[in-house]
Amino acid sequence: MAAARRDRARRTSELKAGRPARVSSADASARVCQLQETGLSAADIAEISGVAVTLVRRLLRPAGERPARIHRATADAILGIPPTSVFRRDRLLPGLTDADRAAASMLDLAERGWPTSFLAVELNISTHTVAAVRSRITLDLDRKVQRLAAVLLASQPADHGIAAHRSRRARTAALQRSPLVRPGSPDMARQPEEVP
Repeated sequence: MAAARRDRARRTSELKAGRPARVSSADASARVCQLQETGLSAADIAEISGVAVTLVRRLLRPAGERPARIHRATADAILGIPPTSVFRRDRLLPGLTDADRAAASMLDLAERGWPTSFLAVELNISTHTVAAVRSRITLDLDRKVQRLAAVLLASQPADHGIAAHRSRRARTAALQRSPLVRPGSPDMARQPEEVP
């Protein structure tokens, strides 16, 4: 409530100073598209800016489908992210690559009982980004997946404190969808994701 009062007071003072509370979304939308081209996902942009991921996704829509105006604070938060995305952790390798190898590694790990949430923490990405490893990913994420797979495939989930029921759930979900979601399968994108 205190935060809402402060925000209301700030908007009131801005209106009195002739600064509208809402601004055109054009600049923020252009920046979001620019950041996505560098390899950041909508979830990554939301995490860095503090803006809701649903709004980030709406800003990525074509001009006629995205909101025409957004809060000034939202625009400022998005425009405050530099195009080079220096705040993104461990983003060392530019460009995109096919996700076939990474997707196969993630599926192998899931089939061996490694939960999505655990993999997301180890890769320092969101569970939504884990689920998005389907077509093209950043070179950096591909490298991280391969390093993690090399370590985890040589051990068991229980060795890392993962409860047996979580492993069973991850394994069951992966085995149910594995014939259809192997890289190159036309039905890959339609399969539901297991998020423990």
